[in-house]
Amino acid sequence: MRNVLQVEELVIDDSFRNYCFQKNEDDMEYWEEYINTHPAEAGKIDEAKKILFGLHAMLQQEYGPKGKTGKNHPQTPATLHDKHLVKKMIVAIVSVAAVFGAIFFLRVFTDTAVPLKKPETAVAINSRNPNTITYSTAKGEKKTIILPDSSKLHLNSFTTLVIDQDFGRSNRNVYLSGEALFDVAYHSSLPFIVQVNKYAVKVLGTVFNVRSYPGDKFSETSLIKGKVLISLENNSHKTILRPNQKAVIDNGADSILANANAPVPYHKAIAVLPLSYSPTDSIVIETAWSRNRLEIINESFSEMKDKLERWYDVKIGFKDADVARYTFTAMFEKENIEEALKALQYSYHFNYSIHGKEIMISK
Repeated sequence: MRNVLQVEELVIDDSFRNYCFQKNEDDMEYWEEYINTHPAEAGKIDEAKKILFGLHAMLQQEYGPKGKTGKNHPQTPATLHDKHLVKKMIVAIVSVAAVFGAIFFLRVFTDTAVPLKKPETAVAINSRNPNTITYSTAKGEKKTIILPDSSKLHLNSFTTLVIDQDFGRSNRNVYLSGEALFDVAYHSSLPFIVQVNKYAVKVLGTVFNVRSYPGDKFSETSLIKGKVLISLENNSHKTILRPNQKAVIDNGADSILANANAPVPYHKAIAVLPLSYSPTDSIVIETAWSRNRLEIINESFSEMKDKLERWYDVKIGFKDADVARYTFTAMFEKENIEEALKALQYSYHFNYSIHGKEIMISK
């Protein structure tokens, strides 16, 4: 068997790309066998796969899924065969990775397989605070709401959004835990501000997605249209996002966030990256959930666990640590949890048992 050990060599290897994108059965079998017989190389292979999917998304972002620029002028699209371009992009990706200690180009945070409900203008007052209005969704539920200023929001599952009773008159501040896609009505004198753990997003009128679930390692703000300003919680650093960009905030960098005099600058808790696109079409992965679509790109079972639990309203456990490290690329729309698990079994053999909402995964 050939000795392919360097990340850069893996990324530009035709056989390895065929394996990652499942285009050739012989290459898929070869690399599955290679991984099984070279366990020490698993880390490099996993890193190369993440870079490869990141490059794929970046090239789609630059040239579009049909090989055209944003101005619709025909171009010869860049591909992963352009090895000089690939090497330059690898350097850029690894530089970002050094900030966070991980590469997270295609971290997909989506939820629920339940269709969006008809828009509502719920005004139920939060009984714990009579001056606020609370909108919320359960696990396995999505909801569309219209705020008093006519802004339209899609709430993902297991999400809570709070506003005060003066919203739209004295302020347009919202407090979010979970994930929401915002289509904000323009108001020149009242900026719309989304407050989440560790940062705030300020806009006048735009379309953007915010994901900030308690316990997640990273939070993300993805900009579809307009412009937003992101302020980290001690206000010492601000980042402006432009369309087709996302800001990724490291929720685990508490020592950095709490200490402006830390050896590592405060702003290194945030990185700006291009939005990710589905390998099969032009759907933006960061907002695929709003189309009732769960996208999984090269994620381990353990990384998928929280989103599967929120999507299907279940609780997942692992009997074997090896199974938790299995990695998958998949897309689900109408499948129930058992259909999804059966589909994942085509990639790796594993067993599962379902008792009500409790699921246990084993070898």
